[in-house]
Amino acid sequence: MQTTNLKITFFVIFLPWLLLFDVSDGRGINGGLDCAVCTVVLGLSIQVAQINNETIVSASTKLCSLLPSKAASTCINIVNEIEPALLSKELFDVVTPDVICYGVGLCYKSPGEKYCHLFPKPNVSGFHSSVTKATLKSEKQGWNLCSLPGIKDICEDINRSLERIQPAVDVDTDWFSTVQSARGSFWRGKDCDDTDTVTYPGRQPVLGDAFLDTNCNGIFGIDPSSATAWETILCTGAIGRGLIYMGDSVGAHFHFPERWMDPLQVAQINPWKIPTELVQNVTQWILNEGDWPHLGFATGYQNNTQPSLIKGPVDSIYLRMLALNRCNHRDYQNLSRNGAATNTVLAYMQSVARNATKDRPVLFIYGLYGNDVCNNVKDTVANMTTPEELRKNVMEVLEFVDTVLPEGSHVLVIGMVDASFIYPAMHKLIHPLGRLHNDITYENLYDWFSCMQIGPCNGWMTANETLRAITSKASKRLSKELEKLASSQTFKNFKLHYLDNPLGQVMKEWVSQGHEVFELIDPIDSLHPSQMAQTLITDVLWRNIMVKFPYIVGSVNPQNSRIQEIFGDQGGH
Repeated sequence: MQTTNLKITFFVIFLPWLLLFDVSDGRGINGGLDCAVCTVVLGLSIQVAQINNETIVSASTKLCSLLPSKAASTCINIVNEIEPALLSKELFDVVTPDVICYGVGLCYKSPGEKYCHLFPKPNVSGFHSSVTKATLKSEKQGWNLCSLPGIKDICEDINRSLERIQPAVDVDTDWFSTVQSARGSFWRGKDCDDTDTVTYPGRQPVLGDAFLDTNCNGIFGIDPSSATAWETILCTGAIGRGLIYMGDSVGAHFHFPERWMDPLQVAQINPWKIPTELVQNVTQWILNEGDWPHLGFATGYQNNTQPSLIKGPVDSIYLRMLALNRCNHRDYQNLSRNGAATNTVLAYMQSVARNATKDRPVLFIYGLYGNDVCNNVKDTVANMTTPEELRKNVMEVLEFVDTVLPEGSHVLVIGMVDASFIYPAMHKLIHPLGRLHNDITYENLYDWFSCMQIGPCNGWMTANETLRAITSKASKRLSKELEKLASSQTFKNFKLHYLDNPLGQVMKEWVSQGHEVFELIDPIDSLHPSQMAQTLITDVLWRNIMVKFPYIVGSVNPQNSRIQEIFGDQGGH
């Protein structure tokens, strides 16, 4: 029983890091993402051991015991090899997680590069002597985390999950599911019958849904007093719209829970007694690719019931469109994907689940926040998307969706964000991983990201003010190109619109109210908007829509109260 719980602990603590860094994509230098996972997980384990008054050897051995059985023996052999270094009193002050990960070969010095370190670096001679005296080599050892027995299958499962943008459980293959996670109803409206291809959210009702709820909005049947279908009575008097959002990790609402990173909070987890709720939370997080679309600004719909993992209220464009017209119930699709840019969305734009002749018109929002100017490579500027490339990529998506969106739809293109506020707001603050000793600032994190070439955005997460300015200029140039495109192009089935990115306005208004910018930035990667920021994005974006083109979201349904009186929560979400 204890062995089972220890393995569960491994999945709870270790797997989120595999997903956060996506160790299977080979990104980075000096060991890249394998090195990153080793450094962070080992750093957490050692600090937790310090809190619980354990030795480093004990902590390392315990870490091995948390691995699946096939990987445990390999790990224990490594610990045995470096045990002299871990026990040596003279090396105690220089054996950091960075040193150990260099020692086991997950971190190494690529030719022409320098040593990278996240934790405070000992004196240079001490740093190198710790490696030497432990009989370790700072060179590539020819293996990585995803090659370990017991870990390989896990990495492959994560990779398959990341490649999907359609529901993992979809019996009738209509792109909608009755399951929440794994691109299910957290991402798209819940299917009311997963065995019938005729029924799915967003379709035009069949026979007025007099006999069957074919559009899954919870309104069906016949009014006995008039012998007329309820859908006809309650939904034909107002303009309804579905919502489809195509975006990146901001639209998907990526969030890494702080309690999984802060050693002071991790130390409270008993490895011999893992709460069932915690395991369920981690499993759900992994199946949703680290995202929380059901709480995000685009298609969020669920009350936040996990304040220990994510804090803040929930509001979304979908909820506001639903408040306008209850007939819009369940008609949403979130096609966002972590790391998406204008070129990568081309690979999965066919996942738009809409039929130009059978379904209701929609508001399609194309909102990619910054991956066209953000990257992790050394020559970050040369790898930014050019205006010409962006225009070509976006036009290809627009031309495709014009073939699947019903006539009367609208497409709203959102400009790129200017995230120059990140570094000034964050660089001096202590990162959660460094809270025990107050020894890791966000500036340290950014330097490590840059050294390893694994960070989400070299252009803004840097002390180089000139590079930050260049990145902001590139972002604004791409936004201008999007605005020009929206004003010059016409399409058969939809009208095209443009709005500036709302996040800058969100930050400006937040600061004017006496708050701090860092309060709206997720503390782990310090890049993504927090839950509170997601809610504020909804408010700003909605206000701007109401000022410029309120008609794109449909009209108020005067029958809303009657719908709720007759059909209650309409089957929920």
